[in-house]
Amino acid sequence: MAGLGHTGSPRSNCVIALAPVGDTPVQTVSSIRTAVADAFGCEVAIAPAVPLPASAWNPVRKQHLSTAILDALARAKEPRWERLLGIADVDLYVPQLNFVFGEGDPDRGVAVFSLARLHGSDEQFRKRAATEAIHELGHTYGLSHCDDPHCVMWFSNTLAETDRKGTTFCARHARELERVRSAASKAGS
Repeated sequence: MAGLGHTGSPRSNCVIALAPVGDTPVQTVSSIRTAVADAFGCEVAIAPAVPLPASAWNPVRKQHLSTAILDALARAKEPRWERLLGIADVDLYVPQLNFVFGEGDPDRGVAVFSLARLHGSDEQFRKRAATEAIHELGHTYGLSHCDDPHCVMWFSNTLAETDRKGTTFCARHARELERVRSAASKAGS
């Protein structure tokens, strides 16, 4: 497995914001701040809470549509943030699947993931939350799912798969992330 190898201070022009969605405690959001900073080499800011959109609730499924939450996050995203990640504590879905741990939108630079299915011991919960946060943020940079079951970009159907993959990118995805971010940095210069 390859990390990005970031050392020293974060890139000055890179800020990833983490926002509680709905009633998610700010302390829970803050608990993944370091893991996100380490994975992406960015400053990580805690953004104001984003209300859970009423339009996201599906009473038949008793779940929230992740895409509707992405829309709310896109409206809340500030220009100074390279990415905005919403952290919800409600069960999420997309129409084609019975649930999702999260969803990322590379076009708008926003993602959301849910804590609802990640609970376990405190240590397991923090690691799972960090794993899903990094995975969804990876999608915002255009990274696809991986065929390496230990890469953070592996598609998890179960908590066992989330636990196995961990928080690091495989060498291929680490290179792809660096390429995408380098190109974006040059375009913004």
